[in-house]
Amino acid sequence: MSALYLVRMDVGHDHEALFNEVYDKEHLPNLRGVPGVRSAHRYRQPSATEPRYIAAYELDSPAVLASPAWKTAGEAGRWAGEIRPFTMNRHLAIYERVGGGAALTNKTPYVFWVMMDIERHREALFNELYDGEHLPLLSKLRGYVNAVRYRTETPGEPRYLCAYELERGDLAQSKEWNDASDIGRWKPEVRPYTYNKKWIVSERVTR
Repeated sequence: MSALYLVRMDVGHDHEALFNEVYDKEHLPNLRGVPGVRSAHRYRQPSATEPRYIAAYELDSPAVLASPAWKTAGEAGRWAGEIRPFTMNRHLAIYERVGGGAALTNKTPYVFWVMMDIERHREALFNELYDGEHLPLLSKLRGYVNAVRYRTETPGEPRYLCAYELERGDLAQSKEWNDASDIGRWKPEVRPYTYNKKWIVSERVTR
């Protein structure tokens, strides 16, 4: 079962430059080299209410995170001693894919992360309309490239995540996006039953 491991965090401002240097030159390459890691990319987002940095790891299965190779890579180099102690506000969640595209393309400059819960009695309809109506409507917009949907059982995190890969950073907050989102059954039959929602527009840091 393929999985997405999403790591969101802040870092002390006095250590931000070193954080980015070590993440890009040591930590991410070390984790990318672990067997079972399909891809690893970093993002930054400007919102003051969510962690500034995001790392997304596509894995063959959640078991990769428990492997000796992953644990060794995570402790290697300067990360464990010089960076990790100065990180904060960490959110770590493991997701399974439930719909949308087969996988992330990892080719767009922006990713729009949409997290939410859905009332359980509407969950089946939520999944049906998300894949059958909502994403097809949004996919017609200029700048939309791909979207993959996920679900998590991680405590404290919204149950559903959709990662939209976009060519335009302004698309997710545009009138055309909102208008497309309001078409069809989604607005009257699903949206009122969603809650605990987060919208995060992030820019890719690594290629």
